[in-house]
Amino acid sequence: MSETLDKLQNRILSDAQLKADEIIRDSQAKSEQILAEAQQKAQKEVEEITAKAKLEAEAIRRSILSSKVRANRLKLLDEKNRLVQDVVKTVEEKLSGIAGSSQFDETAQRFVSEAVKAVDSSQTVVRLGFRDASKKDLDGISKALPKGAKLVFEDEPIDGLGGVIASDAEGRIIFNNSFKSRLERLDSRLLALISSTIFGE
Repeated sequence: MSETLDKLQNRILSDAQLKADEIIRDSQAKSEQILAEAQQKAQKEVEEITAKAKLEAEAIRRSILSSKVRANRLKLLDEKNRLVQDVVKTVEEKLSGIAGSSQFDETAQRFVSEAVKAVDSSQTVVRLGFRDASKKDLDGISKALPKGAKLVFEDEPIDGLGGVIASDAEGRIIFNNSFKSRLERLDSRLLALISSTIFGE
């Protein structure tokens, strides 16, 4: 009986060992499957993060490049504007010194004639002021004025560069025909012309 009990005990132990081995194998298979799935998931996440990082890096690179291009264009535009403004300043300097040129008398008469015509009054008041121009230089203009017009000589150049301002006797209608005012009226066309002449645009 003792031998039968030993056999039974050995069989139970053997069955238990087999069951334990099966459980261990199943556990190992499941753990390997879980590990493989986790590795696949981790790999997929790494690939997604890497792809996203590459896209973000490319977007940043393009943004930086675009910013540099914009900054360079703005610098170029600023430099062009500076050159155009230098030309305008040179023109202004030459215009302000017109009293010493041979065209002065003809220019002054034309400015007066345009201003008087624009005001269109029987009692026009014409103010003249040019740098370095004396009353003697402007005497010929008074003879060209229409009847009833009054001529006023200014000590200082009108608007800083010189020119003519005409108005009716009451000062309700005023026409500014100074160099500065004329340049302002031509502003956009003049700047475009200077720019196209210098830069061929």
